[in-house]
Amino acid sequence: MEDDDIRQLLHATYTADGREPTVNPGTFEQQAKQPHRSNMATPLIAVVAALVVAVPVGVVALVRGGVIGGSGGSTTLVEDLHMYGANEGWAWAGGNEIMHTTSGVQHWTIVPPPIGNQAIVGVAWAGADSARILAAPAAAANTVEQPYTLTPWMTDNAGATWTQGQPFRVLLETGEIPSNGSSYADLDFVDPLHGWFFDAQMPAVGAPMFVYRTVDGGVHWSQVEMTPASGKTAPGALPVGCSPYGMTFVSTTTGWVTGSCGLATLFDVTHDRGATWAPQTFPCTNCALYPPQFASALDGQLFGENGMGALFVTSDGGRTWTARTDPSGEAPDFIDADHGFTMGLTGNINPAAVLWRTTDGGATWSQAPNGAIRGNGPAETGELDFISATTGWMESLPVYSEPVPNMVPPQLWQTTDAGSTWTLITPTFTTSK
Repeated sequence: MEDDDIRQLLHATYTADGREPTVNPGTFEQQAKQPHRSNMATPLIAVVAALVVAVPVGVVALVRGGVIGGSGGSTTLVEDLHMYGANEGWAWAGGNEIMHTTSGVQHWTIVPPPIGNQAIVGVAWAGADSARILAAPAAAANTVEQPYTLTPWMTDNAGATWTQGQPFRVLLETGEIPSNGSSYADLDFVDPLHGWFFDAQMPAVGAPMFVYRTVDGGVHWSQVEMTPASGKTAPGALPVGCSPYGMTFVSTTTGWVTGSCGLATLFDVTHDRGATWAPQTFPCTNCALYPPQFASALDGQLFGENGMGALFVTSDGGRTWTARTDPSGEAPDFIDADHGFTMGLTGNINPAAVLWRTTDGGATWSQAPNGAIRGNGPAETGELDFISATTGWMESLPVYSEPVPNMVPPQLWQTTDAGSTWTLITPTFTTSK
């Protein structure tokens, strides 16, 4: 076995040098600055009552499950933000409250799809006015080892109207379901017509994996790949016995499934829209890899772990990858081949948030001019969404104290000077009729 075929899931514990104390694979799913965006709903998760100095990134699942915001209530925060410029963009805070804006992050219109008592289990942004979702019966959370039905919904007019697609059945061999916290799924669109749904159990080793494809905007879906939980890997199929971290497509034909296979790599590529898959050589020994994100058809970035964070870039559409400097933060957000951002913490004791920037494609990183944010700015790390080399937003994580129910909700911060200063945004919301 080649060295760069050896992978192992190793979660990093960083030192007090500007790096984050904990890393969770779920955070790196869909942190893209790309024409499409996907996130999966995660329901309420059990939380151990303990003093948390720096909140693990996975706690954002509390928002997805409706602890804050959610179906039937008034949305008071913006999550899963994706802006297509200073004015137009999408957001989702869990539940069925999909949000759209044409006037910037200050004001949002809630445009919920007519899914009734179903639960949204997949969201993808397919353009400034286009969104795609998958919904499942709420009762599916109580079933095991049986098929369940996903119903697609689409909008191409910013949520003014939603169109229902053809429901399709999915069988999970282990009895897990997409809205369960132990499952891992992606809904990924490269344009308003071409999309994929990837579903697998995570972090269990030996998870069955499913890939479905649509070529008509989500109206109809067909299964193009099914890897069982055990047995022998079929020719052209995804490998058996792995822990997948997710899926990303860069074009209508080419995409990747990444993760860990115990002591082996999970970095498989398809060039025929998901029909067949093959392992691709990757320049990292003993790494676990998260799905790549693309700022253009050629320029992309991929984050991994081998005891500490590792960044890789491509300039040829993913055919080859080159290692770059550890960004000292989480979920790098690149707006083009050169300019990227990542937010980190200054350690475990009285940590402060720090925005790191690169202007040379990740070869070198530097702190924002004011360095660590102490005072008027985000106190925690979170999801970044930049639209230029100066303007972007950060959705900060909840801040916990003991006991756990004393929680400060996530906040939305804006910078227009590349992180030198930050402004707290208090959005207003209108519900569409």
